[in-house]
Amino acid sequence: MKVVICVFQGVEELDFVGFLEPLAITNRILKSKYFEYSLAGIENDPVICSGGMKVEPDAVLDELKSSDCDLLFVPGGGASTNGGVTKLLQDEHILRKIKGFYDEGKLVWSVCTGALVLGKAGLLKKKSATTHHGYLTKLESYGANVLARRIVRSGRITTAGGISSSIDLGLELVRSELGKKFAMEVCERMEYLPHQ
Repeated sequence: MKVVICVFQGVEELDFVGFLEPLAITNRILKSKYFEYSLAGIENDPVICSGGMKVEPDAVLDELKSSDCDLLFVPGGGASTNGGVTKLLQDEHILRKIKGFYDEGKLVWSVCTGALVLGKAGLLKKKSATTHHGYLTKLESYGANVLARRIVRSGRITTAGGISSSIDLGLELVRSELGKKFAMEVCERMEYLPHQ
């Protein structure tokens, strides 16, 4: 499964690293690359995350084709600043690109304020969704049926609450692909007790 993780200046580290860890552990257990994941930046430059971590994107989101991705993941970060998600919400080209992946039949998932990006792209109208608890009202303004839950699935769109729920979201992908028993094995390897 090809998973593309969108990264941008001001992205929250745990939003994407937490999601990535269950996928990486799955690959180690299976001794294969069941999940082929890559980081796609908004531009070619290195990304400075909200906590200062620097990451090098593998690709530029705008250059990816539909065949490069089975699931597009949009993390959050920087919603209370002029950067991060706030900047993405103003980038009509990137919003169209994200919507294009969905329109081409891809899964589109988000965590935390990444759901605001999906909302602004028009993907959450009349769909159930969640985000960081501080932005539930803002998410509702995009026409979403907002639920204060850790994870909300609505067809090909899945959203998760704030920051640490990224781990649960990664586990949700493992569970949906490989079953509950395998997901629990990943939890044991991580020494992580999922939220109920």
